[in-house]
Amino acid sequence: MKKILFVFLTAFSLLSVYWGHAAVSKEIRLGVNAERGELKAVKEWSEFANYLSSELGQPVKLVPLPVGKVIEAVSNKEVDFLLANPVQSVVVKERHGFVPLATLNDKMGSQFAGVIIAKKGNGVVKGRDLKGKNVMSMKFKAAAGAYLFQSYHLLQQGIDVHRDFASFKEGQKQDDLVLAVKAGVIDAAFIRTGQLEAMEKEGKIKIDDFVIVDKREDPGFPFLHTTILYPEWFFSVMPNTDPKVAAKVKAALLKMTSDTKASKAAGINGFVNAHSTEGLKQAMKALKVPPYDKH
Repeated sequence: MKKILFVFLTAFSLLSVYWGHAAVSKEIRLGVNAERGELKAVKEWSEFANYLSSELGQPVKLVPLPVGKVIEAVSNKEVDFLLANPVQSVVVKERHGFVPLATLNDKMGSQFAGVIIAKKGNGVVKGRDLKGKNVMSMKFKAAAGAYLFQSYHLLQQGIDVHRDFASFKEGQKQDDLVLAVKAGVIDAAFIRTGQLEAMEKEGKIKIDDFVIVDKREDPGFPFLHTTILYPEWFFSVMPNTDPKVAAKVKAALLKMTSDTKASKAAGINGFVNAHSTEGLKQAMKALKVPPYDKH
């Protein structure tokens, strides 16, 4: 009887070790918004996935997601963690219970804004000057820094971007929007902060050829901008994740610096504690952007 009991306890102990190891070794799926294409996302974020894998002691699989597939992937439970733009992050928080762990701190900081540009000398200086003009932005209802922020900014002045412009169209690339304004093809465009500075550095434009509509300044923020500042991308975790695992991930994120190998590969400075999404939600609700389009 003692022999049988010994064999049973030994077998149970071995199974416990196996099950514990299996639980620790479970692959974690990290979804990343591949706004500049999946290959670019793999190049930029693979080292980040390796970094998290090392910190957690668990394999982390990078899952690059085309912009239009991010919400779908979350709905289908294809990812455990998600790095996505602020609008997408609010959607997955409200609809699927994802919890923001940290905010991206990229080379421009942990906040960004929207910019409205016009060609110098065409008479557009203030928001009210845009009425009856031809304007372009990035994807309606989805682009944060190149549609949402500016649309809300103008709405607060009583201007409806879909009603008060002579024409309002979507562009495919922010570079193209800037060049269209430069050429006089359109009167104004919505772009995100840093775009003008980057293009001038590349020799494509001269910032002095443009007017920043409703230009504002915020202490410590060095880039030209029109709107108030909003939080950068969020790193979020799916609900019901083991709190210990979530805590380890957050600690790993906040430990990153600009010198961390993963930061260098992604071109970021690391992460900071998650910023509030209240200002962003207010803008989304006012513009009836999903998930607030049925309210």
